[in-house]
Amino acid sequence: MKIITSKTIYILLSFGCFFLSSCSKQLLDIKNQTYQSYNRNTEKGYIVSFELNNSAIIPKSIVINGIVQNISIENKRGTSYQVNVIAQTNLIHNYQVKFEEKENGIYFEKDSKLYFQPVEFKLIKD
Repeated sequence: MKIITSKTIYILLSFGCFFLSSCSKQLLDIKNQTYQSYNRNTEKGYIVSFELNNSAIIPKSIVINGIVQNISIENKRGTSYQVNVIAQTNLIHNYQVKFEEKENGIYFEKDSKLYFQPVEFKLIKD
């Protein structure tokens, strides 16, 4: 009886460790992920930068401090991306800031599916 119980516990622990390690794998290899705030005239926001080494993965939008901003092809410079995340503006008529209750991260497309990966962006202070 003790042998079966010990084997069962060992198998369950092994499965649990395997599941946790497979879930914690990052789908994107993101490097140099930083952001800094700006306040120019009547516009406030963040400049977010990061590098992606996999060109098969397409970043779609970014979440920084609860604000969602789409990523366009103009944001790409080689393997790097630089995105202007607008938090408040009077310069663009009827501009609506998109909010989301998610942690900081990147939405990306892979195999025609949309995924979200949390990212710890490093704050660059002026």
